[in-house]
Amino acid sequence: MKLRTNKSCLKSFISLLLITVLFFSCNSEDAELKIPDNILNREQYAKVLLDMTLAESAANLNVKNLRIEKMDSAYAFDPLKENNITKTQYDSSVAFYSRHPEVYKEVYDNVLERLSEMEAQRVAKDSLKK
Repeated sequence: MKLRTNKSCLKSFISLLLITVLFFSCNSEDAELKIPDNILNREQYAKVLLDMTLAESAANLNVKNLRIEKMDSAYAFDPLKENNITKTQYDSSVAFYSRHPEVYKEVYDNVLERLSEMEAQRVAKDSLKK
């Protein structure tokens, strides 16, 4: 009799486990995430992040070899203006993607991939010069 009870409990547990797994696997919120109209889509957001990264890099490296007091005017990058994006739209997009970290990771991975491609192109170009 005890063996039958254990089998029954095991079957119930497995059934409950399968139902739970199916329920959570069907919940694909981020895969079907609707991005509101006032929020930058994944591609736009990646482009802005890429431009900001490149602008910050250029300023930090001081590629123009300027004295510190002249850097502000020489490195007047404005990725938001260059991409026709308002500060409000950018801030709203940052807040939106911060609430959806899986989607933010996709965007960030896209930026890293583009930076890697740019680096590979630069290395290839430099190796041709030698």
